[in-house]
Amino acid sequence: MVLKALLLRPVLRRPWRFLVTVVGVAAGVASVVSTVAASRAAVNAFAEGIEEVAGAARLELRREGGVPEDLLATLRPVTADAVVAPVVDDVTLLTELGDSVRVLGVDVLADRGVRPLLGSPLDARARLDAVLLDGAVLLPRGLAATLSVTAGDRITLSARGRPVRIGIAAVFDPPRAGSAWDRVVVMDVAFAQELLGTPGRLDRIELAPRPGVEAEALATRLRGLLPAGVEIARPSGRREAIEQMLASLRFNLTALSGISLLVGAVLVGTTLATSVVQRRWSLALARSLGASRVQLAGAVLAEAVAIGLAGGLLGVLAGQLGAHLAVTSVRATVAAVVRGVPASAVTLDPALLVGAVGLAVLTALAAAALPLVEVLRTPPLQGLRGEAPSHMTTRSVITALALAGVFAGSARVLVGLPAWHNLPLAALLAALLLMLVPLALVGPLVEGLARLGSPVMSRLGGTGARLAVAALATGRRRVAWAAGAVAVAVALAVAIVTLVTSFRATVVAWSEAGMRSDLWIRPLATATGVPVGRLDPALVQLCEQLFGREAVDPFYSTDLEFRGRTVTVAGAAFDVVQHWGGVPFPGRRSEDVFAEALARHGAVVNEPFARRFGVHAGDRIRFDLPGGPLEREVVGVFSDYSRSHGLVVMDRADWLPRFPGASPQQIALFLGPGADVALARRRLHEALDGRWLVDVLDNRELKREVLSAFDRTFAITTALYLVAATVAVVAVATVLLALVGERRRDVALLRSLGGSRLQVAAVVVWQAVLLGAAAAATGVVAGLAVGVVLVKVVNLQSFGWSLQLDWPWAHLLRLGVALAVACLAAGLAPALAASRLEPAEVLREDG
Repeated sequence: MVLKALLLRPVLRRPWRFLVTVVGVAAGVASVVSTVAASRAAVNAFAEGIEEVAGAARLELRREGGVPEDLLATLRPVTADAVVAPVVDDVTLLTELGDSVRVLGVDVLADRGVRPLLGSPLDARARLDAVLLDGAVLLPRGLAATLSVTAGDRITLSARGRPVRIGIAAVFDPPRAGSAWDRVVVMDVAFAQELLGTPGRLDRIELAPRPGVEAEALATRLRGLLPAGVEIARPSGRREAIEQMLASLRFNLTALSGISLLVGAVLVGTTLATSVVQRRWSLALARSLGASRVQLAGAVLAEAVAIGLAGGLLGVLAGQLGAHLAVTSVRATVAAVVRGVPASAVTLDPALLVGAVGLAVLTALAAAALPLVEVLRTPPLQGLRGEAPSHMTTRSVITALALAGVFAGSARVLVGLPAWHNLPLAALLAALLLMLVPLALVGPLVEGLARLGSPVMSRLGGTGARLAVAALATGRRRVAWAAGAVAVAVALAVAIVTLVTSFRATVVAWSEAGMRSDLWIRPLATATGVPVGRLDPALVQLCEQLFGREAVDPFYSTDLEFRGRTVTVAGAAFDVVQHWGGVPFPGRRSEDVFAEALARHGAVVNEPFARRFGVHAGDRIRFDLPGGPLEREVVGVFSDYSRSHGLVVMDRADWLPRFPGASPQQIALFLGPGADVALARRRLHEALDGRWLVDVLDNRELKREVLSAFDRTFAITTALYLVAATVAVVAVATVLLALVGERRRDVALLRSLGGSRLQVAAVVVWQAVLLGAAAAATGVVAGLAVGVVLVKVVNLQSFGWSLQLDWPWAHLLRLGVALAVACLAAGLAPALAASRLEPAEVLREDG
């Protein structure tokens, strides 16, 4: 009975109020779901599918720089105990797809004992011969369907910048939908070595124990056979290493999207509290008829659960759609941390979906705290009387200001704490506390408007503005809740915009200082702008023939382990860069640093490496490699925004002997002052003569590519404007409609005294303007403070990147305009409702 009277009937009578609140919760849930699902998809084929692709393999042998193929002969004594499977594993561009795929080179005769699913299409001898003798490949069925190809057709892989036409021997079926196999092209290991330019070298050797053989016992036997430098590991170790590199990125993406749930929570609280006040008459009557406080509170909690469930389910659906839209930008972000991320489809994870709905329900229940207080305060028959204007006591104002001070002070303490396992937990908690400051401040601010604003508003907006202030005073508590909801949404938008603006300004300055090459050669990129694979070493020789050795700077890299963590160690032409300059070194000329590093056989490291390992200029770093230890002095620390896990660069004369036959990742060409860049590019394209398919960018195009990739990654800022505006419309409209309903008699009296419909509507519109101004004043200040924390603390602790703080004044102006339009739009419906009230009818009803 109580639920029907206090929940079902009001929802059916005003469904829009329930629906818009559901949408508010759904927006927060969708933000979390889309971010988590997109980030999982971006690394699924690379990290989460490692064990799946490994099949029955329980051990694998790895070595820095690759495993020599002749190690297979050393393993013959263990072939009775395990299937020994050589593997070449890399990422290349599939031209017809316009995206990257994973190339898996295996011994197709032995590999069926490791990966049984590859056995089924190889039963026919002709297909086996095609793989072994003709260099054909096995293609997953979903990928074949996408390309509209089948066995006997051909596809084109771009490997080391060379387009290679390859036949399809057979199509195989992955074990499940959304499998890591969906983007894996399988070929013979020898053909993969030829294709990728790694003759005699394997990425790893996998071992699948035969029945009755324990993996630990097999590992013990292997230790007595293997040469120094070869590591025995489990396939899961590769996943752990990659996830360690991505931990900070994924944590920050999820945490920042999770803050958006705070906006939904405040909106739920505002809507429920306003609903309670709108139902004061029903609540009071129910109390008079014997309903207990527990029953009334149960009705509020039931509505909160309903909002949470509906918002959670709607948010899950919207989040899945958003994940498909966001996966490109998130994948580009992940590619800045882990090179060669293959594409992977967004999949439906039941655990994530259930968790998201549960989170929505908990958020709605937490937001119901203030409405519960309002319900429990309602004595019998109180709701049958009108509500007089109420004011905060001096003690209440002091308490609210003190609470805001506690939030701000606690945040100040938290930002000084170090990261926990490279995760900025304390700093993000500080950001959350700063987001709560507006909730504490809007009450005193609205109180100040109510007490002091009448004379001022009379001069600014006449009688209508003064009446608007009086109306806000009547429902001060609910106005404060609505202003708080808008303020939190504004703060979130301002904070993220501050981070993005600062990051972009830093990247622009960094690219201007560090990108000095006239031409830049890279492998073909996917549609998302991420280059795939490496370049043919012969391209270096070609460029040196065309432009001279002094103009060519090839960049080589490999991932190595340093103090138990994965970092990138690279080789560059210091003899070239010392003349032209390169990446910026704070406080020093780039040319001088590279000249010193060349003369002293030293190395330079990026800022994330220096911060992560506590390394400074003058320190020595050491890598244990199969050919002996590699130790270098750190000559300088440079700014870099590409490899947050750490980057060490040394001269190519030191790097190449340790990794013979390595392929460059990119090539920079320095043509000198006054050079005709367009002519040089034409000469290069003519020399390529279709043998290579690579991207050749001039300096302006290169910088434009960098900024384009950045803008794709942070396209979320546009969505934040929409979220802030939507929350403003919902919160303001909800409260103003409630105030109009409560002050029906006052509006009728105003009309009876000669007030026109337009004047009545103007009073309501002024209320919307004042409410929006109060929210903007607190939200912008809190948002800027949170933005500083994100720029100076969260970003530094997560990625080791120093960013210059750039205040987003232009964005704040646009946000202000959007907020003003939203608040005015929110005031139109209540204004129209107020202007349509018939004075005689209202006064007769209330008489």
